[in-house]
Amino acid sequence: MSGARLLSGMLGAGVVIFGATVAQCVELPAGPNREVVSRECQVCHDLEMVAAANGSREAWNDTLDEMTRYGMRVTPEERAKILDYLATALGPKPNPAR
Repeated sequence: MSGARLLSGMLGAGVVIFGATVAQCVELPAGPNREVVSRECQVCHDLEMVAAANGSREAWNDTLDEMTRYGMRVTPEERAKILDYLATALGPKPNPAR
């Protein structure tokens, strides 16, 4: 039984390590201030979460307010750059033509 537990634990750790490696491979869309967003957002979560999201400038502003309440510490200038990037590069997705 302990051998099976050890193997299971090793496999689980491998999945976690592999998952972390994959998450780090996600790239945000090109654009001004991508590096600031990449650096600051990865402090708390992986970029896959950021890259999968989209929203209006107002929605991103609300998200940044929420992240600030959770402890995000950036200068006002960095926050403005982050908001500009997110609203531009990860803004609302256009509706497909019917």
